[in-house]
Amino acid sequence: MNIFTKILICALFIGSFYACEKDKDFSDIPELTFRDFQRTSPSSAIWKVGFKDGDGDVGLIDIGDTTKDDNFIVTIFSIKDGLDSAMQGQNYRVPVVENIRTAAGIEGEIKLDITGLDVFKLIQSPKIDSIFYRGYLIDRKGNQSNSVETSRIKI
Repeated sequence: MNIFTKILICALFIGSFYACEKDKDFSDIPELTFRDFQRTSPSSAIWKVGFKDGDGDVGLIDIGDTTKDDNFIVTIFSIKDGLDSAMQGQNYRVPVVENIRTAAGIEGEIKLDITGLDVFKLIQSPKIDSIFYRGYLIDRKGNQSNSVETSRIKI
C-alpha cells in the first residue's frame, strides 16, 4: 500500500466521522411553547411554558436582587368589545436551568405564579370581556425568544 492510498483511507475515515456527527437540533435563540394556564384561586394562576435552547444559557444567576434583570417579560391584554388593550404585566426572573441537557441543547418547563398583583386587578375594570397574557424569554446572551400567549380568560 503506497502513501497516497494510506492518505486516501485516512481522509475517508475522517470524512465519514464528521459526516456522522449530529447537528444541533435546537437554535441558540430560545423557543417557547404554551403548555397550560390554570387558575388556582380567584386571584392566582399557574402559567406553564415549555422551552428549548441550543446553547443552554436560559436563566439568570441569582445575585440576591430580585428587582433587576427580569428575563421573562409579560404583557397583559384586556379585551373589551372585541378590541385588545395592552398593559405591562408583572415580569419574572427565571433562574439558571441546570441538569436537563440533551444532545440537542436544553429543554424544560417554566412555571410562572400569577398573583392578584398582576392581571386580576383588571377584573375590577368595567366591561372587560376577557384577558390573556403574552410573554417572551431573554437568555443570558440577550437573545429574545418567540412570544407565547395564554388562551383567553373569560371575565
